[in-house]
Amino acid sequence: MEKITSTQNKLIKYIKKLSTDKKYRDETNCFVAETGRAIDTLIANEVKCQNLVIANNSKYIGKISYFRQLNISVEVVANHVYEMISSLANADGIIAVFRKPSTSFEIMKDRKYIVLDRIQNPGNLGSIIRTAVALNIAGIVITNESVDLFHPTIIRSTMGSLFSIPVKFSTSLTDTIQTFKKKGFACYATGISKNAKQLDAVKFFTSSVVVFGNEGNGLNKDDIKICDELIYIPINDKVNSLNVATASAIIMFKMMN
Repeated sequence: MEKITSTQNKLIKYIKKLSTDKKYRDETNCFVAETGRAIDTLIANEVKCQNLVIANNSKYIGKISYFRQLNISVEVVANHVYEMISSLANADGIIAVFRKPSTSFEIMKDRKYIVLDRIQNPGNLGSIIRTAVALNIAGIVITNESVDLFHPTIIRSTMGSLFSIPVKFSTSLTDTIQTFKKKGFACYATGISKNAKQLDAVKFFTSSVVVFGNEGNGLNKDDIKICDELIYIPINDKVNSLNVATASAIIMFKMMN
């Protein structure tokens, strides 16, 4: 079959722009996923795939018929063209364009949720989401000031499991906390303070939500005040603090056990 050999091809330029431009992802309502594992998981989760690009030397050449049976448009590209649009050093030769699924859910009692405020590092956000999926967290609320949920690094680091968990966005952290409280949830803020309680001493209620703040600045003091409790993970003085992805994993494990 014919392959795309020009980096100026319309589809190639489209994929490149989707990979690097959040505004364009918002305008087109699409995002890019890379690696066969992530793409297969997204398809299994019924996220709509509209385009697939496969490198000429990729092992996924053998799956072209399968993908086309799913009504996905598939193109084979020269290796140098693939390398131009790939963000990976050791790529497996496949990139896909997906339609963004809806991101919303209803808060249900007797569940455990997390809220993420102004998380800036896509690797951190991706790791948190993947851990939340693994530990059966009921849903995630992300403030709009956080990194783009559809950033390629997040899609890749969640291994496509991003849409295995309900996610919604919030324009106001204060309003989000108040909404959970009105529904009878115990709200826990995370941070270091003389008034904070050690994680080992915390008893999470059946309806609980934990709020995690920005990597550098943590949570706003006013938002901490409206939470029911401030909690922290005790660590020795050799380390100043834990990465938010690591801290959230420890706390989520405690929440669910």
